[in-house]
Amino acid sequence: MTAGRTSAIRRSLIAFSAVAFSCVQAIAEAPTRVMSLNLCTDQLAMELAAPGQLVSISFLSRDPSLSPMSGQAETYPVNHGRAEEVFLEKPDLVVTGTYSLQNTTGLLKRLGFRVEEFSFVQTIETIPGDIRRMGALLGRKPEAEALASSFEKELAGIEARQCGQRPTAIAFEQGGVAAGSGTLADSVLAAAGFRNLAAESGIVGMAPMSIELIVSQKPDVIITRAGEEDTPSLGAKVPYHPALRALQDTRIGPFVPRGTWSCGGPFVLDAVKALARLREEIAPCGALQ
Repeated sequence: MTAGRTSAIRRSLIAFSAVAFSCVQAIAEAPTRVMSLNLCTDQLAMELAAPGQLVSISFLSRDPSLSPMSGQAETYPVNHGRAEEVFLEKPDLVVTGTYSLQNTTGLLKRLGFRVEEFSFVQTIETIPGDIRRMGALLGRKPEAEALASSFEKELAGIEARQCGQRPTAIAFEQGGVAAGSGTLADSVLAAAGFRNLAAESGIVGMAPMSIELIVSQKPDVIITRAGEEDTPSLGAKVPYHPALRALQDTRIGPFVPRGTWSCGGPFVLDAVKALARLREEIAPCGALQ
């Protein structure tokens, strides 16, 4: 055997050993007991966790008005974000949101638990990054990459079908709160081809918007929270105020599937698709031709 061939074989064996070692190391470092204390991290963890890896999620994920994965959530034990629950469960990884029970998060860190926090600020642009990060934390990088790449490709396809026709909309929830700039709803509206009148009016985040202002702007669409059309609370009736119903060319209703824009996750595409169909109904791109 020639020296050159021997050297090539040695290099191949070294490369193979390095790959094998990294795979073994990744498997060894993947957490085996994961707890999620936050609605948004629940969704990502349920999407990506290996069987048996996710041992508990927050109770909010069983609420169909907030969670598009409420059915799947029924198969997991739930928690209420308390430190005692985590201490008894003894997970090797806790995932949560930056504003989820800060006293619990701080206490768990002091007790030596590994806690990874995901930002409360979410837009459609942050979703692929959050998917990939959760995949890395769970030792599920290939699955996360496939999911994130599929999300990006499908979103790009929807956005490519937009045109100059951009109807106006307001995401208006109970109590008269609207989704302004910097919110997930605002970025979903933009991706679907709408102008967000709340953001254009200077509203940042989730904040009150007066009925008088909405009436004066005459939006094409007022999007209410799905499932609250017949809720007996007074707050839920605000988006259906008679003054808004009197707007002749304004559509009012829950045009987004329940829970699909409560948190950033792959299911947000369902909200984008629903609104893109509505936008095409109201202002078809074909009308420009």
